[in-house]
Amino acid sequence: MRLLSRVRSWLNAVTRRSHIESEMDAELRFHIEAFAEDLVRSGVPREEALWRARIEFGGVERAKEECRDARGANFLESLIQDLRFGLRMLRKNPGFTSVAVLTLALGIAVNTAVFTAFDALVLRPRPVKDPDSLVAVFRTTPGDARGRFSYPDYVYFRDHSKSFSDLSLFAFGMALTSSDLPPAGPEARSRLTGAVGFQLPQL
Repeated sequence: MRLLSRVRSWLNAVTRRSHIESEMDAELRFHIEAFAEDLVRSGVPREEALWRARIEFGGVERAKEECRDARGANFLESLIQDLRFGLRMLRKNPGFTSVAVLTLALGIAVNTAVFTAFDALVLRPRPVKDPDSLVAVFRTTPGDARGRFSYPDYVYFRDHSKSFSDLSLFAFGMALTSSDLPPAGPEARSRLTGAVGFQLPQL
């Protein structure tokens, strides 16, 4: 609500500026006259009373500037003047304008692409059930920081693991097995599909 009131005050300061300025002039004159009258009743000459009243209020224009700041009129007026000046400068230098527009467009496109990737990879949860509990397991060996499992290793860890509720295998590329081993593809695909909660594409 405070934001709406502030915006409404800014709009009124722009659309009803002449009316608001006349109201400020009348209000300031009233306060200065009232203060001067109090001084006159205390024995101060009227000219000196008016002079002291203006000093007390810091000058009419200064008081009006403070009122404009409180209403947000100066902020909007400065913003409009800056925009007009910027547009005039852009019209005077079409080459610079073209470069500036292209630079802004490129910057916006790059930022949009980076944020889209960041949102898809970091901010959004993974499209699996219970993504916080999904981990990747690697085997470390000397000279190979991220070693891979063979299919027999996968079967052993799957059947004997006590740390995971389920264990699945995935691989990229072609898998060649000897004739005495069962095919790894269909079983691993079915277990991975059940573990992560969505259907894997057949490539």
